[in-house]
Amino acid sequence: MNRNRLKFLYILIGLFSLVASVIWTYKSFKSNTATVSYLVDALIIILLVVLLLNKNGKARQAVDHSNYLEWITDGNIENCSKLSVGIKSLEDLVRLAIDLDKRVIHDSKLGKYFVLAEDMTYIHDPGLDHPMMDNKQQLGRILIERGLLQPEQLETGLYYQKKIGCKLGESLLALGFIDETILYTTLAAQQKVAYYELDSKKEYKDTSWTSKLSINKAKALQALPLGYRSDGKLVIACGDNSKAGVTVVLKEIFGEEIYIVNARPTKIYEVLDKIDSTIREYSGYAQLLKERKTEAYERLTEHEWEQFITCYHAGKIDTYLFIKASGLVDQLQLAQVPSRDIIISWLTGKGLINGQLANLIKSFERLNSKQSKTDRQSKVMPGTVDLLEEAHYITKDEAAWAVKKAEQVGWPINQILMEDYMVAPDTLEYVKAILDTVKSTISKAKIF
Repeated sequence: MNRNRLKFLYILIGLFSLVASVIWTYKSFKSNTATVSYLVDALIIILLVVLLLNKNGKARQAVDHSNYLEWITDGNIENCSKLSVGIKSLEDLVRLAIDLDKRVIHDSKLGKYFVLAEDMTYIHDPGLDHPMMDNKQQLGRILIERGLLQPEQLETGLYYQKKIGCKLGESLLALGFIDETILYTTLAAQQKVAYYELDSKKEYKDTSWTSKLSINKAKALQALPLGYRSDGKLVIACGDNSKAGVTVVLKEIFGEEIYIVNARPTKIYEVLDKIDSTIREYSGYAQLLKERKTEAYERLTEHEWEQFITCYHAGKIDTYLFIKASGLVDQLQLAQVPSRDIIISWLTGKGLINGQLANLIKSFERLNSKQSKTDRQSKVMPGTVDLLEEAHYITKDEAAWAVKKAEQVGWPINQILMEDYMVAPDTLEYVKAILDTVKSTISKAKIF
């Protein structure tokens, strides 16, 4: 029987019992059994309150996915015969869906979220916070055998585990009886795999694996490739290698033999964040945009694209839609902007864009408003020199000199600006990213 129906039945029985007990209390008001009836009433009321709170607690456990509505579709998943992999957080699942160009399907009956890939199903179950901590008897036994936990501490951990509804490992961590290293080395022993202590401060230079496994997918799978063993196997640190399908998925992704070691998920996330930051910093925003096959306008819905074109025709730039189309800011982070009126200051304050990029975006908005309606209708856009001058990177005289020099020697204007140290390479990358985004977006338009 469905748990919710069973719980409803318990509550219904409790209500009938309460009504019967109240009648009994009323009839025995002046008799010797009055005290007993009061106690029965109190116990039934307490039972009902516990059941109701438990019911509400389960409802609160459901994930609030309002921030991810753009990527989530309601639906029903019936018979799923594909190999499945559990994903710890909804955010990781959404990022994975974006990488795979898929939708997240929310099955409200099952209370789960799904991403259906060609040969794999990725699932986020809000009710399973940490599947690695399910085998409480073996985990507790190993901790006690190693002298890392006292029997009374295990009993306390089990008590709070049942009381709060978390996993045993989480309960022991919260009580301060063990730390993460002890927990995950023990889990590694339980699964008979090696444990690897990651150092997020260490520089991980080899990031060639990102061509096969994106950072977002690595986070979703809690996997970090470390390098090759002497026997040629690729070593991958996993935060949850007990999940069915993870090893199979990683083998398919890399197409070679792999060797799994256990590691702390928090450390895996820290290292992946650092690698992601390094790649972005090294490549520059423009390089990231260049490497993506998606055209800027394809990042917008049809309605958003029409809205952008309408604003552009009116001499305005919808900054939110421009940044979304550019791909320079992660879409999930962009969705958290509290108000579009403060988008630039909010993104700058969060460190998602730097002051230089913010200045160039605002400068392009001013430049676009100065253009004639005829130019906008003809899709005549400002050039690199125009934007640099508007943003006060070069003077009017320097701009004229650079244009003249480029015509004389037959070089691209960017080469003139760089070789004479007039503009930094990063600045030119940002300028190109802005101009390419607008050009790609408006070029789709046939009629304004």
